[in-house]
Amino acid sequence: MDIALLQKEICRIITGLGGRIRYTKELGLPARIYYSLTGKEPLINIEALFLGERFAVIIGHNRGRKNANMFNASGYRMIVCNSLADFKAQFDQLKHERLNA
Repeated sequence: MDIALLQKEICRIITGLGGRIRYTKELGLPARIYYSLTGKEPLINIEALFLGERFAVIIGHNRGRKNANMFNASGYRMIVCNSLADFKAQFDQLKHERLNA
């Protein structure tokens, strides 16, 4: 699945359940040119709020699994996924934890 399409679907799932999107990574041509020139591509694809918890989504194995621990240490929950099914499984876990807290 294309990263831009996956990002759009993940945003749709989050907002469909009452979550709020705070940030989405720009995946268009102007952003890709800027990222290639500056070398400062953001790691996070999506930042959102759901049931009072702030969390972020990183799409792609090679982009964030080792860096996710840095964010987790600051109380920032990370979901690192490669597919919609992978995201749904981790998001379901987040929902379960928040509803049972």
